[in-house]
Amino acid sequence: MANDPNAKTVALSIRLQCADVQAVRQSYGAEFQSLGLFVPTKAPRPIGTSLRLQLRLTDGAPLFTVTALVVESARKGGMQLRFTAADRAARNLLTSLGTERLPPLLEETPTASLRAKKPEGPMIGIDLGTTNSAAAFVANGKPFVLPSREGYNTVPSIIALTDKGRLIIGHSAKGQMLTNPRRTVYGAKRLIGRAYASPIVEQLRHRFQYPIVEGPRGEVAVQLGDNVYSLQEISAMVLREVKGIAQNHLGCPVERAVITVPAYYNDNQRQAVREAGALAGLHVERILNEPTAAALAFGYGRKLEERVLVFDLGGGTFDVSVLELHPENVYEVVSTGGDTFLGGVDFDNEIVSFLLESFRSHHGIEFPGDRVAFSRVVDAAENAKITLSEQKEVRILVPFVALVDGKPYDLDVLMTRQKLEDLTAHLVDRCIQKCTEVLASRKLAVTDINEVLLVGGQSRMPYVRQRIHDYFGREPSRAVHPDEAVALGAATLADALAGASNADKAVLLIDVLPMSIGLGLPNGKFQKLIERNTTLPQTCTTTVATQSDGQAAIDVLVFQGENPRCLDNEYLGRLHFGDLPEAPRGAAAVEVTFRLSAECLLSVSAREKLTGREEHVTLSTRDTPELVKELLAAAGVEDGALEDRTPRGVAAFFKRVFG
Repeated sequence: MANDPNAKTVALSIRLQCADVQAVRQSYGAEFQSLGLFVPTKAPRPIGTSLRLQLRLTDGAPLFTVTALVVESARKGGMQLRFTAADRAARNLLTSLGTERLPPLLEETPTASLRAKKPEGPMIGIDLGTTNSAAAFVANGKPFVLPSREGYNTVPSIIALTDKGRLIIGHSAKGQMLTNPRRTVYGAKRLIGRAYASPIVEQLRHRFQYPIVEGPRGEVAVQLGDNVYSLQEISAMVLREVKGIAQNHLGCPVERAVITVPAYYNDNQRQAVREAGALAGLHVERILNEPTAAALAFGYGRKLEERVLVFDLGGGTFDVSVLELHPENVYEVVSTGGDTFLGGVDFDNEIVSFLLESFRSHHGIEFPGDRVAFSRVVDAAENAKITLSEQKEVRILVPFVALVDGKPYDLDVLMTRQKLEDLTAHLVDRCIQKCTEVLASRKLAVTDINEVLLVGGQSRMPYVRQRIHDYFGREPSRAVHPDEAVALGAATLADALAGASNADKAVLLIDVLPMSIGLGLPNGKFQKLIERNTTLPQTCTTTVATQSDGQAAIDVLVFQGENPRCLDNEYLGRLHFGDLPEAPRGAAAVEVTFRLSAECLLSVSAREKLTGREEHVTLSTRDTPELVKELLAAAGVEDGALEDRTPRGVAAFFKRVFG
């Protein structure tokens, strides 16, 4: 039977016999890659029937939703389906499988009105961290961190592949970092949502001991054994582990969450975290900035009228935000800044470099570079850093760390707190400089700040606290727990959203754009359209005209950052609007509208002025820096404006061993 466009779409829910996404990939990867699925059933639908499928895992957790047509039907065997549209979670999985032609985004199709019912039940807050992640929940009006069955309040954000080919998560995976570092993925938060060919990824790839590869759509991915995983999938595994802890504690399914991200995350990174949540079977109610979450944990219900600065120095990222807290639970961000490549691991790396230099000086030989031995040195460096927060000195002993010409060598170094401060002073200087920039952007003085909240594990370092004391002229507040504040704040917002009808729980968040968004101009410069620290939500419209007679398409390159040179900013993607009417140069034009949501997620629409044709456009982020330069060059950019600046190198050892 031919497909009837007016026929009713049938909604079905299918539970796959798979416990997680990895099992889905193994069992159904080949079918999904061909944009199809065979469904065994005794009552198959007729050929041409339009279906809306919600696929679920064994435990009932939603996996993704697609629309499909029945293309083959047998009375007793089942029916063969062909996907016609897919939600973001489905498209992300298809991308990771190497599917070149993706079905349209489900939200852009007429069947969008047939969406599955929004999940109900408890809503948790999740701190998705670089080093550790945590979940929190509000019970009896008080937020608390949910402990695992083993009694841990946090889950290491680490995924590992065992020698038997099994994926393990959290504490068990962290234990494998020393013995099998090449099959242990950590620090995914630093690279999620970034293009593999971007200069910052090129600069940082060799710092990780596991293989970082290019995904099928040009994104950063990792290889574990024979499989390539997107960082959304890696993060989804961590989120599923955290979700499982919540379900075990609450005794019921958990399908809703507020997930936190660094305030300085760009749009691509925020979208990637949303996709990771969907892959983990979570309806992400809100993406919340980490400093705002910490301010919520500090001020909720206290009816404060204060201006606070949140100094969030975590394992891999640094944020600093100024918020104004008002009675009736109003939290207004007035300025924000940060660095997504500044955190505790950078402090560890300084100690590692010192230890390797000490090894060379003491033994007169270079460290051989065995990966397992190097992991032992990294572990010793982290433990020494923690110990020096309590003691003035520590002995770092790593026995049998090298074997050269049959002779074993130990690493044995006495390290003082003063030495640690000398090694890391430049990192703390960068943090203080960001504080200065954030205050200056709103013409604020340090005396305008009522409280300084320290968040993130690295903020425990005595030297960090001392520098903050010296800069602001006061002792930072101890009212929030550095490791738990973000999760507790996320849970506080989750509780407020879950009880939206309760006026006593209402929370008003007024956030700002962390980095300016704008266009790459034909001269290679960056034109800001929405300035940094603009209050959200926000809408901006600009017009882009053709540059030549009869031009059939317009490409708009979108960047995010503060540098006047577009290629020194973060590339968000390319907006392509084709099939323009033939017209003289400048006569055909496209009106492009950028919309930023309250959680800083970007959507784009475009309207061709001559005909009035409108489209909602998805930004293409697959373009390499070389293609971006070609597109700018085609628009007349001077050659000198396109030269890449050579990124600064890192320690020669890292290059020699891992580069």
